[in-house]
Amino acid sequence: MDLTVASAGDDITVPAGTTAVIGADPSATIRVARPGISRRHAVVKYDGSHWVLQDASSRNGTFHNGARIQFLDITGPTRVLLGHPTEGTEVDLTPVAAAGSAPAPKAAPPSKAAATPVASTTRTATPAAAPSAPPAQRTRVAPATGPADPRLDDLVAALNDSVKSIRGLTWSVWAMIAVTAVLAILTLFVGVIGN
Repeated sequence: MDLTVASAGDDITVPAGTTAVIGADPSATIRVARPGISRRHAVVKYDGSHWVLQDASSRNGTFHNGARIQFLDITGPTRVLLGHPTEGTEVDLTPVAAAGSAPAPKAAPPSKAAATPVASTTRTATPAAAPSAPPAQRTRVAPATGPADPRLDDLVAALNDSVKSIRGLTWSVWAMIAVTAVLAILTLFVGVIGN
């Protein structure tokens, strides 16, 4: 069973067996470049019986029916909001029968009372959801035998994103310390010249 993901007028069909990333990163399968959206905001994957949406440790959260979620089973048309419980970016997730399968029951996705028409484009995600050359910060840890746990891959990627955020914060703190030191020296210099 495939999954149709609709956000900001862009419809993407994600084939079963594919993991798709929703976020602001240019390499994300479903790119949502808006304020409050993390680079890897959420991940959708098929677990063999149904689709699952997982928040990828996003800064501002993923919400369903006003509640912040970490995991959500997608068994029918579902709307989630990224970044805010009521004013976040809407993402509609709809399971659909794959070509050659029995048709899935048709149901209209949830709608807003004051929805505005948006031009729509449709594209299909390729089964190779990962970029051709994986980024250096992603580390795949697999046991000596058997397949790797995809949750572990997501955890490693989220930890790497957190480390980058901390590094960025550290640089900004150092910059604030340097600016404060320069201002203190200038104040002292002006005080000496004034006397």
